[in-house]
Amino acid sequence: MSGPFAIVSRTDDELVLKRRLDYARPRPGNADTIRFLRSSIADGLPRYERGESEMIMVRYTPRLADLMPGGVHTDASLGPAAWSAYIRFDHTRAPTSDVELRRALAHAIDREALAAACPANLVVATGGIVPPALQGHTPEIALRFDPDAARDHLARSRFDGELELAGMEVWDEILMAVAASWEQVFGDRVVVRTWSWRNEEAMAAGGRADRAPIRVTGWFPGYPDPEYYLRLLFQSDSRTNEGGFSHPPFDKLIEQARRERDGRARLELFHAAERLAVADQVACIPLVYGRNVAYVKPDVQGWWEFGKSSASFADLVVRR
Repeated sequence: MSGPFAIVSRTDDELVLKRRLDYARPRPGNADTIRFLRSSIADGLPRYERGESEMIMVRYTPRLADLMPGGVHTDASLGPAAWSAYIRFDHTRAPTSDVELRRALAHAIDREALAAACPANLVVATGGIVPPALQGHTPEIALRFDPDAARDHLARSRFDGELELAGMEVWDEILMAVAASWEQVFGDRVVVRTWSWRNEEAMAAGGRADRAPIRVTGWFPGYPDPEYYLRLLFQSDSRTNEGGFSHPPFDKLIEQARRERDGRARLELFHAAERLAVADQVACIPLVYGRNVAYVKPDVQGWWEFGKSSASFADLVVRR
């Protein structure tokens, strides 16, 4: 039990919450019971249109067109650019442990071509991994498209093999845009591999998703602070550092930022850490910033959300 609601029942496909009568803090909403149903968009939209649900919360999808058959839905609401998608590297083994190869790949991404492949809920990233909606976003630090520099860094890396770019199939358009840029710069040596989230073998620990050395993935903020991206994703001793990135100067900046009590000085340390990770060491390649999508019926008022864990259910006023 936490906050204004208590859990009444919970399964893999349904969660039911009931407003707590003993909750002391005033919240203006009149929603008494919240019922979450796990569903695909294809199943959820017809129920929404029939009035069987008041809201659809869409999480982590680049395919906005799939959510709006026949054009933009009048009830659709786009949130701020509050999450990021990026290329994650395996830093623990060759060839992606070589910063020269990572720099080559970053300089070989044509972001204008990437923008042409992006739907309305994705914004091409020209800054760091921290998205624009978070305080601490560092603008204009992503390495720019420079084919000559890309080929020069590739020659320094001495890598002469196949480039495999992997990701979930919902990222098809983004994957193909990046692959086309790499082929334009490096020639016909790029292979794209995808899988569905329903593919248990691929998504299991140690499966294809974990093993892919170059993979498109995403990260939602659990709280609105650059620490949630920079420390959790890239500090060497972080449990969520999937790629195994390790760089002592970066760790030092993160620890200084965590200890700093002055807000402005703290943010400057995080900016410096992000420039080191993204622009210098290419710990990842930011691709796009994402905006959550929600369908909300007109008789439901007061909806807001941020990232993956903040929403306004206690403030919703439902007018029949």
